[in-house]
Amino acid sequence: MTNDQFNPYGEEFNKVQDILGHQSAGLVGFLIKVSGGRIKTGTANNILVIVMVVSFTLSTIIFSGMFFSQKNNEKSKPAPISKEMVIPIIKQEFPGITDTMIERLPETFYREDIPSDVAGKLTPEIINSVPPRP
Repeated sequence: MTNDQFNPYGEEFNKVQDILGHQSAGLVGFLIKVSGGRIKTGTANNILVIVMVVSFTLSTIIFSGMFFSQKNNEKSKPAPISKEMVIPIIKQEFPGITDTMIERLPETFYREDIPSDVAGKLTPEIINSVPPRP
């Protein structure tokens, strides 16, 4: 006599069921449901892997672009203003500023380098036209 035992996990249990009534978990089941059953489980898994790879690649490109754009912004900071460019404007607009005040200006300067007594006599428009220190 053969020893036959009931196996609840027989061939029918292991058979893949890609029919509409089959309950697949998560996104695979969602893809199968959306496609109306035309997409099988293996294909749905492959589609999700491709979507994941494309998403990872795009996010890497976007974040690296943001990182490099910040580095490029640092390189494109405005250059300091030379004294020769500003002297004619200052003398024309403010004849009361003496040559000793102008001599105290550095050769190239940013807004923060303007002495306070000179800055007090300049209009805000002129002061704002000088680029700030990066």
